Amino acid sequence: MFEAEKCDLCGQCLEFCPYVDYDLERAQQEMHELVAGGAPPITGLCVTCAACNSICPNQANPFDLLNQRQEETGALGIPEQAIQNFAKFHRLPTVVKRGQAGKPVMNLCMVGDMVRDLLDNPLFEGLTLVEGADYFCTVGYIHLGKPSVIKKEAQRFIDNLAALGASEVVCFHDDCYAMLTTLADEYGLKVPFRPVHLFEYLYLELEKRRDTIRQVPIRVAYQSPCASRYTPAKEVYLDRIFQLLGVERPARQYEGLKALCCGAPLMARDRDRAAVVKKWNLDDAKSAGADALIFLCPMCYLNLRKMAREAGMEAILITELCRRALG
Repeated sequence: MFEAEKCDLCGQCLEFCPYVDYDLERAQQEMHELVAGGAPPITGLCVTCAACNSICPNQANPFDLLNQRQEETGALGIPEQAIQNFAKFHRLPTVVKRGQAGKPVMNLCMVGDMVRDLLDNPLFEGLTLVEGADYFCTVGYIHLGKPSVIKKEAQRFIDNLAALGASEVVCFHDDCYAMLTTLADEYGLKVPFRPVHLFEYLYLELEKRRDTIRQVPIRVAYQSPCASRYTPAKEVYLDRIFQLLGVERPARQYEGLKALCCGAPLMARDRDRAAVVKKWNLDDAKSAGADALIFLCPMCYLNLRKMAREAGMEAILITELCRRALG
C-alpha cells in the first residue's frame, strides 16, 4: 500500500520509469498531482510493472498509489471483454491431487492448463497439487487496474490453502508468492504455513541430486515477472540454480531493477506499444549473447516464446531447464 508519510515527492520513481521519457521536473509535478488525488497522464501510461516501487528510495510504494488512481478513474482503459476474460479464472474447476504424506503442497493457481506437461518432472514427485478457483490468488488484477479485488480475495485464498493442512506451500506462480508474503503482510493477514518460492524449492531439490546433475552450458537471459518486484529476496535462489547447472548469465541492460515487463499487460489495450516493449526485451537479450530466454511465469513464456525463437533463442521455463539437467 502507498505510504504517504514516506513519500517526499522526489519524483525519482517516475523519472526512472523506462516506459515514459519523463525528466525530473515532470516526474515531480505528476507525483504532486497523484498525491493530491489527481490522475495525471502517467496514470494511463503506466504499464503496471510496479518497478517504481522498487526504485523508491523511501519505500513509499508509489505504484500502489498509481494502481489506486487507475481503479478510481478507469485510466488504463482496459476493454470490458478483457476484464470478463480474466474473471473466468474465478470459475475454474478446483482440483486437488493428493500426493505423499508429509510432502508439501504445490499451488498451480490459475496456470494449471498452461503447465500440465511440466509436472512430469522428478523434482515434483510426491507433491500434492492444487489448482483452480479456490486457489486463485487474484494478484493479476493489478494489471487490470483493480487492486481492491486482490485485497478483498486475500483472506479467502489464504484460508483455502491453510485448509489443506500442509506446513509448506510451494508457489508455482510468482503472483501467489507475492500474495502470501509481501501483500498479506501489508494487509495485516496471518499466513499459517510457510510459503515457498518455486526457485527455492527447485534449488533445494537439485541440491539433493547434485551428484547426478548434468551441466547445461548455455548463455541465458532471464525474463523476470512483474510480481517479482514484490519479493526480490528470493532471486538469490535463481543465481544458485544457474551456478549449480553451469549456466552462464551474461550482463544485459534490462535486468534486475531495470527488468522489463513481458508486454502481456499491454496487449488488451495497446498492442502496438506491447510490441515495442517485447522488441526492447528480446533485442537486449540477443545483444547480450543469450542462447536462451529463461522464464518463471507461464504467461510471460506464452507471450514471448514465439518472438524469442524467431530471434534465434530458445524459450525455456525454469522447471524445464532443471529437468534438462537431470537428463
